[in-house]
Amino acid sequence: MAFVLAACSPSPTSASPPPNFPNVDAFTAVDAGDYDDLGDTNFLSPNEQVDCALDWGPHESVICNGIPGVPASVAGAGCPTVRKADESGGDAPYAITRTDGGCVTARSVKPMNAGRKLVGKNATCVVGEDELVACIDADKRHGFVLQPSGSWTF
Repeated sequence: MAFVLAACSPSPTSASPPPNFPNVDAFTAVDAGDYDDLGDTNFLSPNEQVDCALDWGPHESVICNGIPGVPASVAGAGCPTVRKADESGGDAPYAITRTDGGCVTARSVKPMNAGRKLVGKNATCVVGEDELVACIDADKRHGFVLQPSGSWTF
């Protein structure tokens, strides 16, 4: 009987990114070792405005600062940053905030060219045309898009 019940159970569904999220399969992977910065995996956008770290913190999520297209609803005047809204849990969505002070770029971070992607332990980030930077968690449930025309999270 247990076999029959298992066979009739719905199969788990894979999460899908929002329809307007870039197709990460359309980007060419770079060697993550080329973006190692003293044990951290970091990259800059081609214009060197956005600085991102993959596999950051205890839940190995993504954090980026210097982001363009900050929504007017984000208060403050400090460095615009996107990170997990709740770092205590790995399944939190991302949120755009402002930190105190100016943006600081990591030690020896390299720019990543448009059309490329960097795959970390728990996320993939892509760099596209027109200053696009987009990152998504490995389970495809949470991520963000950063661009001058308007940045957003999910």
